[in-house]
Amino acid sequence: MKKLVILVVLISLNGSLAAQENKVFFTGIFPEISFTKKLDQQNKLNFKIENQEILYDSRDLKTDNPQFTHYRTDLMLIFDHTIRPGISIGLGVFHRFQEKEDGNRIIQQLSMLQRLRNLRINHRVRTDQTFTKNDDLEVRLRYRFSMEIPLEGAEVDPNEFYLVLSEEPIFSLKGGEFEIENRTAIALGKLFNSNEKLEWALDYRTDGFIQEGFRTRLWAKISYYYNF
Repeated sequence: MKKLVILVVLISLNGSLAAQENKVFFTGIFPEISFTKKLDQQNKLNFKIENQEILYDSRDLKTDNPQFTHYRTDLMLIFDHTIRPGISIGLGVFHRFQEKEDGNRIIQQLSMLQRLRNLRINHRVRTDQTFTKNDDLEVRLRYRFSMEIPLEGAEVDPNEFYLVLSEEPIFSLKGGEFEIENRTAIALGKLFNSNEKLEWALDYRTDGFIQEGFRTRLWAKISYYYNF
């Protein structure tokens, strides 16, 4: 864990230096909806829809800012199997609607949940392979660390608020070129009941640390989750 923290700090410092030379930045809104269907005690299906709309883009010299431009829409379906309490494995498929060619992805993941007093800590290791027509195969390795902190007691009860902090470095290989992306997010959530919650977040993403074209993205994110 210590080595991972050091790596993330180095990535952030490198990103700040690169950003001074090549200021590529865009921001926008990022709504998502997630539905989870419990099949039995060990298995469940998760279906998610994500949509990204750009409000400002420093690269776009032809379009006035602020703007409202569709960036991408993602559909994802994951089958999740619980191995034992707090540990599960998943296999999923993904389709992306975007400018030019759409993309398809296969996902494999391992999720682990830790409960420490009034904290819930989630670890997720994910690999994925993205296939896009007329483009090279992209293979990625991702590790996400997230922490859920109750704001109104020792644990989150219905109609109470909570805070989520997350960090996710992503390592990718595409066309023989290696790249690193980093995602940092902070979210305020409200649990309505055992099946339903809503989160408002700021999601900050940086990439282009190795190859040319460093960029930063800031998303105002709203996420709705429903379990049934």
